[in-house]
Amino acid sequence: MSNYTVITLTPDEMQKCVEFSQKSAETQQDIEFGQKDTKPRPTKEIARDNLIGKMAEVAVLRMLREKYGIHYPVNYEIYPRGEWDDCDVKIGGWSIDIKSTRNGKWLLFETSKLKMRQNQKINNLDALIMCRTQWDRDKDAPKGSVELIGLISMKKLLSNDPIVKHLKKGDRIPNTKRMLQAENLAVAFDDLEHNWDMMIDYMTKNPPPKL
Repeated sequence: MSNYTVITLTPDEMQKCVEFSQKSAETQQDIEFGQKDTKPRPTKEIARDNLIGKMAEVAVLRMLREKYGIHYPVNYEIYPRGEWDDCDVKIGGWSIDIKSTRNGKWLLFETSKLKMRQNQKINNLDALIMCRTQWDRDKDAPKGSVELIGLISMKKLLSNDPIVKHLKKGDRIPNTKRMLQAENLAVAFDDLEHNWDMMIDYMTKNPPPKL
């Protein structure tokens, strides 16, 4: 059994996430990580990845609303190809992105996204929230629930903290056979911050550290 907080989505939330993932897949880039030497991803795969992420976003925002009284709307807007929103949620003055995976035990952040945000003149992120969208591998379908794993500030992620591993394109994720298609910063789930009460209280009372 997982020790992480688990949020089960309602049928209405699931329907909205599925509809969003299918519609948004049509406008998303088909080259993963922007790497020109990788094969274009099929629309079905893009839709699956969008669903994994949107379910996590819905779960986190519901947790913030129900447990901490922080109301932030789920963004179902479909952006044109090459455009992104500034962040997934704001807590106090902190801009935060929500990431998720179907399996695995590592938060991965593609370093190319930092340059992309600069090129798009998008504000810097202050923290990342990591989730795991529970998935039925046999049916290749979501189970309808999301584990809320933890959080890390961008200040810490971009520092020389020993918990952060710098992985190059072609490296394997530690303790796995999965080869990375782009340069990533990686942090094990166990090394993320897990005390939600402490983290939410800190962010509502303190500004984010400057990068």
